[in-house]
Amino acid sequence: MLIMRKLLRILLRCVSVVVALCLVLAGVIAYNHNRYKMPGENPRDSSVVAQQGDVESVTGNYLRGFYYPAHGTARPGTIVVFGGSEGSNNNDAARALQHQGYNVLGLYFFGQPGQQAELVKVPLDFFQEALDWLKQHQHQGPLTVLGVSKGAELVANLAVRYPEIDNIVVFTPSAYTYQGLGDYRNGASSSFTWKGEPVPYVPLRMPLRTTIRSILALPVSYRETYELSLAEAPDREAARIKIEEFAGRGLLFAGDQDAMWQGEAAVRELSERNKNLEAVVYPNAGHVFTEDATKLGNSWKTMLGGTVEGNREATLQSRTLLKERLAAWHAK
Repeated sequence: MLIMRKLLRILLRCVSVVVALCLVLAGVIAYNHNRYKMPGENPRDSSVVAQQGDVESVTGNYLRGFYYPAHGTARPGTIVVFGGSEGSNNNDAARALQHQGYNVLGLYFFGQPGQQAELVKVPLDFFQEALDWLKQHQHQGPLTVLGVSKGAELVANLAVRYPEIDNIVVFTPSAYTYQGLGDYRNGASSSFTWKGEPVPYVPLRMPLRTTIRSILALPVSYRETYELSLAEAPDREAARIKIEEFAGRGLLFAGDQDAMWQGEAAVRELSERNKNLEAVVYPNAGHVFTEDATKLGNSWKTMLGGTVEGNREATLQSRTLLKERLAAWHAK
């Protein structure tokens, strides 16, 4: 009996220690989550875009987004813009282009009602709905499609499948289709599908230290994950986006200090495979070009990369170059 009591006391102490450690861990995670979260409103909240006005809702079977009618005399054609893995419709870019005299569609590709809840198995076929919408509303002329990060991966995939696309603009893109980003309880899958089948993809292999930092809600540079995954991909060529099949023109941007993934390597590979694509890599710039990176919160340097000045210069220079190219592509 005495032995049983001693064992019980030991067991209770062990349980107490485990509970205490769990509480400490939960506290650390909560603290880190609050400290390193990105500031600002939920990028997937479409009501925020609608409340700003000067837009029209665009909906279809899968299609979700907004139409931004051009200010002043509209330039020929239309520009379609996408955000990235944050799930936005790239509202800021859409409004900037709208002010420059372009008709713009700012579209979501996941995260909205009637869409994939996460960035997994997004049907590339939905872009046909956008083309049908443009035709029904008598939009004619050049079609340019712009995307950022995972949205750039989307744009590259669309470009090789839809000959209606005349021009592409991609910021920190990928030259390959990668595994989707979401709940993996049902197994990993591609970010995209085409005609009901998963697009061949590179499975993600996350280093242990990256996994630990993710669990602790610490900022993470995922570049090592993507580089390792691509290096060990079982069928790298199958996952490669066949950009040489795109017959249009394009402008590709990246920074040489991209901490999210190897964006600068992607723009160089894409432009080497298709000579109609212009690659521009900015020094000291990271994954996201912004005039003031400090406004992105405490995690930007680790997660996105670059310097404050490098990202600012990339923003200003890419903005000028983009304006020139779009004016030529959508000339009056």
